[in-house]
Amino acid sequence: MYKVYCDGLLLYHSNLELLKIFNPSVDLELNKTGSFEFTIYPNHPYYNSIKKLKSIITVFQDDFILFRGRVLDDEVGWHNEKMVVCEGELAFLLDSIQRPVSFTGTVAEFMAHIINNHNSQVGAEKQFTLGSVTVEGNLTADLTDYTNSFETLQKQLLEGFGGYLWTRQEDDINYLDYLAEINLLAPQSIQFGKNLLDLKRINKGADIATAVIPLGKDGLTIASVNNGLDYIVDEDAQAQYGLIVK
Repeated sequence: MYKVYCDGLLLYHSNLELLKIFNPSVDLELNKTGSFEFTIYPNHPYYNSIKKLKSIITVFQDDFILFRGRVLDDEVGWHNEKMVVCEGELAFLLDSIQRPVSFTGTVAEFMAHIINNHNSQVGAEKQFTLGSVTVEGNLTADLTDYTNSFETLQKQLLEGFGGYLWTRQEDDINYLDYLAEINLLAPQSIQFGKNLLDLKRINKGADIATAVIPLGKDGLTIASVNNGLDYIVDEDAQAQYGLIVK
């Protein structure tokens, strides 16, 4: 049995007629953010509760969390049906920036460094706790660019050491593991219906930022004149979408 929640609200249950979504599709792939897509109609009681970039969508297969992530885009058709596109929680790592630094240490220490920096920039629902790290080794990394956390992990760890980034939830804690081996098959696609396309109004969320880091010559930042912060926040945008640093 499948259930879908939006910010804790039961969005879909196969036995409840009022809580229906249509054409749901989950696509999962290792070391990718993954996606979940579905269509919802205006007569659904939680039609207006789905907030782009802010709502957390969770898909359960029985008691197992099959997918957890945030709403990325929505497309509204002629009948105000809304096709919602979600990206998996690894995409939360796109919302934080790693500053230039020279690092020397173990793989596990580097993971902790990246996660700590990420958590300091995002809300609690997008934070991670360092989980199991079974990839062993040491690295020296000179981070010279302002790159997001996901790209940093890909370049510094996945490209050099291999392995798999894996998210899991236990006792309401969101763990980020870095595993040398994994027992699940990927890519895997679970389809519940066929997508029907119509005239749509598309609202893209991928390029939205609510905080920016201005950079000057030779990496000059605004921290010295901005109370130690090297970024500027648009408070209205943050209230709508959450903190997303670019």
